[in-house]
Amino acid sequence: MTKSICFDVIGTCFDFAGPIAAIRDRLGDKLPTARRDPTTLFFSWFYAAQRDFTYISLAGAYKPIAEVLKHTLRRACLIVADEHTLQGQGGAAAATAARQLVSDEDGLKDCFDGLRGAGWDVYAVTNGGVETSLGYYRDARIALDREHLLSCDDLKVAKPDVRVYQRAKDHLARQQRGPSNGGAQRENGERWFVAAHAWDLIAARAAGFKTAYLDFEEHDPATAVFGEFDVYAKDMRELLQKMEQFS
Repeated sequence: MTKSICFDVIGTCFDFAGPIAAIRDRLGDKLPTARRDPTTLFFSWFYAAQRDFTYISLAGAYKPIAEVLKHTLRRACLIVADEHTLQGQGGAAAATAARQLVSDEDGLKDCFDGLRGAGWDVYAVTNGGVETSLGYYRDARIALDREHLLSCDDLKVAKPDVRVYQRAKDHLARQQRGPSNGGAQRENGERWFVAAHAWDLIAARAAGFKTAYLDFEEHDPATAVFGEFDVYAKDMRELLQKMEQFS
């Protein structure tokens, strides 16, 4: 039986240490003392950008998330400091942070290699751009080809739009068709979706995926709001151990 697993990319496979460091280096001494926290500023920016990215998509005016991030850091900075204090550094910080948007999540390569070794077909489904996302995996020394990366840019709709997850399911089905039977569908097997965002997983669950939640970004799955997922793990190493039980 074929088993497929899809990973969210930004915030799940790759973390935010790079852009937080960029904000600290560029803006740390320019932020008011009481609010001089690059981590808080980063997530205020990033979460607001995710909201704007999704809402723009819902309004039928899709723009790549990289563009939204690029043009909204100044807004986040102005919430905690005035223009004079920033001295024009918001734009420079945004450019630097965008280039370092993610860094390798600890244990990611071992997780991907271990899953593949156990017979899983591994995919990535991302709000990010195709080439940028493939570059993240190359930098992490993880083999991932274009057929195993699905971007919202292709559909011009943002996660958690159900069409993103349905497209992922359809793509997995096409990948599992065998030429020897004239393209007839083989047994689908299990399909899983992994994310560090509960909002991502409730949409994947609604589309028929089994779900695995990583808690290192949100820290609390808030099950009263999002319900229960099939697997919970604190990091990629624990995720691999738990997914091997389904191999």
